[in-house]
Amino acid sequence: MARTIVPLLLLGMVAARGSGSPVADPHAAARLPAPEEPRYLLLWRPPEAVAGMVRRIGATGDGTTRLLGFGLPCSTFAAEKQVPDMVRSAFAAARRNNVAVMLQFDFHVEWRNRPDLWNWFDPAKPGYNPNNRANVEWFGWNGPVAQVRYLNWGAPERMAPPVCFTSKRVRAEWRRLIGKVIVPAILPELAQLRREGKGRLFAGILVGSEPTVDNYRKTDPDTARMIDADRAPRGQLGYRALLDRGYSASKPPPDMVKALAGIVQETVAFWCRAFVEAGISPSKLYPHIPAGADDAVTCTPAWTAFNQWSRPGWSTYGVGPLREGFGPLYTELRKHGGPAWGGVEANVGFPGTLADWETYLAWHYNHGAVLVGINTGATGTELPGLLEKSAFSPDAIAAYRKFLSGAKLVAKPLPGVDATKRIRAKMATLQAGFQSWLKDRRDPSPIARDVERVLPALLQAGKLPEAEAVIDAAIRKVADKGGAKP
Repeated sequence: MARTIVPLLLLGMVAARGSGSPVADPHAAARLPAPEEPRYLLLWRPPEAVAGMVRRIGATGDGTTRLLGFGLPCSTFAAEKQVPDMVRSAFAAARRNNVAVMLQFDFHVEWRNRPDLWNWFDPAKPGYNPNNRANVEWFGWNGPVAQVRYLNWGAPERMAPPVCFTSKRVRAEWRRLIGKVIVPAILPELAQLRREGKGRLFAGILVGSEPTVDNYRKTDPDTARMIDADRAPRGQLGYRALLDRGYSASKPPPDMVKALAGIVQETVAFWCRAFVEAGISPSKLYPHIPAGADDAVTCTPAWTAFNQWSRPGWSTYGVGPLREGFGPLYTELRKHGGPAWGGVEANVGFPGTLADWETYLAWHYNHGAVLVGINTGATGTELPGLLEKSAFSPDAIAAYRKFLSGAKLVAKPLPGVDATKRIRAKMATLQAGFQSWLKDRRDPSPIARDVERVLPALLQAGKLPEAEAVIDAAIRKVADKGGAKP
């Protein structure tokens, strides 16, 4: 049996960075080659607020490699009749202010105006049809069927029931909305931009609005209290979609979260493919996966953002697994060949974020992001105020202007965070895990070879977030009870 394990030399490489000369910036990257396409800095604002946004920031970029812009969200079911006017208004504001525009279309959060699709339970209300049970999510193989969705984007809310992502009727409506309503309104605007030589003002389309398969057993305390007050079920949703994909009580998925995550990924791919087939380039499409969320709560690991019909896109608040950097995202990007990507919903003002604005933008743009969308919207009163204040703080404005000027962004070490100490400790954990495998007559060499293939170069380049992510992935594999035996 092979006995290859990660050489102790690598521990020495990490230790050397912890003494002597100053430690390399753990989030810095060598300057990337200037891309042929522009990079966008967007703020999610309505068209009528764009002129004021431009005045406050005081810079719009060079119009070629770096562009300021705005993003306009749209609840597609609720605003179907207004979509053409909204699109025209957004493109007109982009031309008038010579800034980029991005459009976002939600297909699953706000659909209370479509009880013909979700009202399965109240014969006295519009749209009642017991067959609508197949269009909303279930808490078990035989129910109960959800009547309300609970959502906390700053304050808990009661929404229309959670969409079943695999419903054939709902998917037919999605395809109709994309192919017959949305894209026909966009294509003439794109053609006009090209005629005017301003094609770069179209930043793209954000597809969806953080699609999740919720688990109300693991939700936040405020939402849990609302659920309990309603005497609603407290459990994992998604069983209706699993039934549609061939699972059942007698044939459950081996990994519930992974199976539901696969449904999220496939649903996002469905939306993006519909846009492509209607005439939008995949390079202008970004999913909206909440990267900083707990996968056990949302069933949205970072890999759900990847599909052949779009670029990856995430909400990139610096919390949870992204609190100390974007290592988990860099790992997934590397696995998928390093595509261009977008931080489609971002803000340093989100509670718990450690980074300053320049560092935070560097985590994006210095690692292949071509688009960052700064968000100030939320529910309730406290969080929107925090996000707005942060987005237009002196620190934020200075970072925006630096990026838009073409200067290199510098990522600063986080206060109270020593990446080198963590890496040394994790390397020791990994070595101990390998030794344990060998004692159990299991072969760790495949895992070790994967680490050896990429880790030395990352450490040598000072890319500590990526290096730490590689070690974390190896530790997870070692913790698995599987493994080859002779």
